[in-house]
Amino acid sequence: MKSPGSGIVSFSVFFTSFSILSYQIIFTRIFAWAQWHNLSPLIITMALLGFGASGSVTSVIQKKIENRYSLFFFTGLILFPVFLTFGFIISTRLVFNPYEMTFSVGQIISMFLYFFLMGFSFFLGALIVCMALLKYSVSKTYFFNLLGSGAGALAVVAASFLWHPFHIMTGIIFIAMVPALVMAFKSSVKYALTAGTVTAIIIGIFFMLFSFPDFKKVSQYKAISGALNLPDAQIVHEAYSPLAVVQVVQAKGLRTTAGLSLISPFQVPVQKGIFFNGSSMSPITPFKGNKNDIRYLQHLAPYLPFHVMDKTKRNRVLIIGSGGGESILKSILSQFKHIDALEVDPRVISLMKNQFGPYSGHIYTGKNVTIQIREARSFIKQTPKKYDLIELSMIDAYNTAASGVYALNESYLYTIESIKDYVGHLNDSGLLAISRWVVTPARDNLKIFNMVIEALRQMGIDDIQNHLIAIRSLQTLTLLVSKSPITGEMIDKTTTFAKERLFDLVYYPGISENQVNRFIKLKTPVYHEALQKLLSSDSKAFIEAYDFDIRAATDNRPYFYNFFKPAVLRYIKTYGPSQIPVTEWGYLILLIILLPVLVLSFIFIVFPLLITGQKVTRRKKTIFAYFSLIAVGYFFIEMPMIQKMILFLGHPSYSLSVIIAGLLVFSGIGSLFSTRLFPESKRILYSSLSIILVTGLYLIFLDPILLFFISFSLGQKVVLTLLMIAPLGFFMGIPFPCALNFLKREDEFSLAWAWGINGFFSVISILLATVLAIIFGFKAVMMIAILCYGCAGVLSYQFIRKKLS
Repeated sequence: MKSPGSGIVSFSVFFTSFSILSYQIIFTRIFAWAQWHNLSPLIITMALLGFGASGSVTSVIQKKIENRYSLFFFTGLILFPVFLTFGFIISTRLVFNPYEMTFSVGQIISMFLYFFLMGFSFFLGALIVCMALLKYSVSKTYFFNLLGSGAGALAVVAASFLWHPFHIMTGIIFIAMVPALVMAFKSSVKYALTAGTVTAIIIGIFFMLFSFPDFKKVSQYKAISGALNLPDAQIVHEAYSPLAVVQVVQAKGLRTTAGLSLISPFQVPVQKGIFFNGSSMSPITPFKGNKNDIRYLQHLAPYLPFHVMDKTKRNRVLIIGSGGGESILKSILSQFKHIDALEVDPRVISLMKNQFGPYSGHIYTGKNVTIQIREARSFIKQTPKKYDLIELSMIDAYNTAASGVYALNESYLYTIESIKDYVGHLNDSGLLAISRWVVTPARDNLKIFNMVIEALRQMGIDDIQNHLIAIRSLQTLTLLVSKSPITGEMIDKTTTFAKERLFDLVYYPGISENQVNRFIKLKTPVYHEALQKLLSSDSKAFIEAYDFDIRAATDNRPYFYNFFKPAVLRYIKTYGPSQIPVTEWGYLILLIILLPVLVLSFIFIVFPLLITGQKVTRRKKTIFAYFSLIAVGYFFIEMPMIQKMILFLGHPSYSLSVIIAGLLVFSGIGSLFSTRLFPESKRILYSSLSIILVTGLYLIFLDPILLFFISFSLGQKVVLTLLMIAPLGFFMGIPFPCALNFLKREDEFSLAWAWGINGFFSVISILLATVLAIIFGFKAVMMIAILCYGCAGVLSYQFIRKKLS
């Protein structure tokens, strides 16, 4: 049978690429909902490993593919959706507990099996694109590859507002079937029957799966699973957005009482719980307007700022992360006149105003309550208002704080710059209140202490010790930061509040050693001692000597949740499974996965040379160096840009989709026009210099530009982001296809091999970019990218001009 026409191939590449990237992104959402968010980067890792493996395999069987091109191409098209289906189903049924991975071999095997199933799906998709590159125009094929990928990224965001991730995944798999069906019905009856049968089987499988009520079930280790085990538990509401799957659970006995006094005289009512991706329960408290019904709130440790503030100064409060409205109720109970609340997920605001408005006392629509769909930092940058109190209370779940579950995630809520923004928007006597979980060993609250002290120091406050108050309950720690020195009256109110509720004092100006660790005793008063040391002149020595990383996070290195240091390994060895949370497994998994990725990459890069008997010539060494450099350069720009834009666009989901889609589409356009720009011998060199120039300008001017436009609407910021990355994406789309074009003319074997090298080093670069960003910050990673493109440009000029003879 003759080979498919270029139109069919371009069509197939577009929809296959669409399916690959949309599958990859939606799987990160499924993983965040059903399993654990911080392992999502490993999905990207497996995708790119699949790309690398496809190049290695194609280079080995290239002659067979050329002899029976139509058969191989159709086989790839038909197997791709089959394994997408298989990988999706098995991964949703394969349950593992990431908390146990540091001591359970079985859990490690489950994790690798989990990701191998997805990796093989990506291998098949990449194989289709690689086969297209062998026979058809490189620049045109690469254009449709990138265009389809960009379209897939944007489509997932749009679909996420309407459907559950499982339903979106089903749609993606059906889209992946389209190229096989089109090619089959334009080829032969045999191909058409095969494609039709496979499609019917896949439809039947999904029909059966969705008929089982527990198919969309989250991990038993997530918070919502515990809530659903309560009597009469049921999910009474479910909504979707690119940010999270939002579910509301009601059950007998469902309550959350973070920081409640052990001697509280008031009964906590049965509540409903809002769960975000199955974790981080935010309570919806029944309220009919009678303040006596919510007086239990006065016995929560996070109520301290509402208690100590002078009644005449309770004018305006800002609540960051309003959720189910507990902090709004605290503001109502303490009689604040104006309540501003921020919530990033519009679905939460909708359900609190509508479905659960009567149940919650319509607190979201109160006369003195203003709710905004805003990210805290962008709101703070934009608003001219000053506040008497700014509160961040219990933003994340206990297991998140205790286990390092977000170790690989960026958070711009907790950086030196954010603290300065918050304090800068306080009235002269205003308070910033931060409440977090108490975890063992102590680390995140210590990082908060360090961050606040450094922020106040940078603001020119000399007597920092006179601006802080901290108390501790069994579960929580609340830190108050006062813009003005703490008054004696506020200290008296704090000591009375703590004594009456059996909360432990951690710090206030002038506190003595015998006033701490009295009620809920720790082996040592670690929080008090740490805060004293952080306030002392030898704070740097304390930070360096501490077993966990408690360095202050910054906007350039916003990894607040990462506490990993080599000393953590001692805790793992000492405690093992008896004290799982100390393992900081999020960061450990990144390091653990890096070694096998390096080994696999080396094997797959060398494997084709050994099998085909290719000699390791100067040509091969140059190809290896060039394609590895541009892979590292591309992702060392893409990854920091995604991370930097989280603050600007307000959420990782928006940043991931906009940056990936934008860079891919503009790179595709660059690929399409790559043969028309610059003299051929200097084309890659000049495009590399353009990338270096634009990236250098970003390093200098990007932060001020983002700061200037941060108050714009989300739609305006998306357009602005796309305009900013357009020139960079355009030039980044030139080096890869230009070099492949050269190889197609001069060394056809090396085209597929180079595709594989680029894929493997893309994997390595993503892992290394994350590690280096955590250690050194985003700017350092982008400077390495500049170096890589500079070296690749010079190298390309040499090997293209001299033909590697």
